[in-house]
Amino acid sequence: MSARDEWLPEVFGSSGYETLHAYLADPATQTAVIVPGALACGIVLFHSLTGRISERLQLTWMLTLPLSFSLARWAESGDLQQLYVYSSFSVACVLLVFRGLWISPALAYALTYLSLWWTDVMQALCRRLESDLPLDGFYVGVGGAGARDALLVVPLLTALAVGYADTRVRRRGVVLQDI
Repeated sequence: MSARDEWLPEVFGSSGYETLHAYLADPATQTAVIVPGALACGIVLFHSLTGRISERLQLTWMLTLPLSFSLARWAESGDLQQLYVYSSFSVACVLLVFRGLWISPALAYALTYLSLWWTDVMQALCRRLESDLPLDGFYVGVGGAGARDALLVVPLLTALAVGYADTRVRRRGVVLQDI
């Protein structure tokens, strides 16, 4: 028996694996995390390969991450814990368009999703660390509201807002520059 054959059943039979499997198989997770996450990664990869993600946009995204993280707050009611996140990148996207800089609504969607996902996961991890609870399954609950979760709704609203702002600015005769 090889070393791989010895640890493989241990990994797939562990409670951590079972927790991850149950989380990924949950329809709410698939709706709010798996499908939009794969779409966001695909959009970012496409824009990256075509050279459409400028350093200025990367800097904007990176500067909004700590702001979103620090403005997030937890609300508890009984056994229910909810995380409320302020999407600072969504606001930055719309402000960029009104300042004459063009950003693709698809890219705005993708980067908003990734910033909210990062904030959600890091807040969940910090919550577990502060509570001295085991780290197994700290991610359970990320995207737990399914189709009503901010991970799904806010990036879509950001893309719509960027598209609307783009239309309004162009109607005024302003030529937008690529960010």
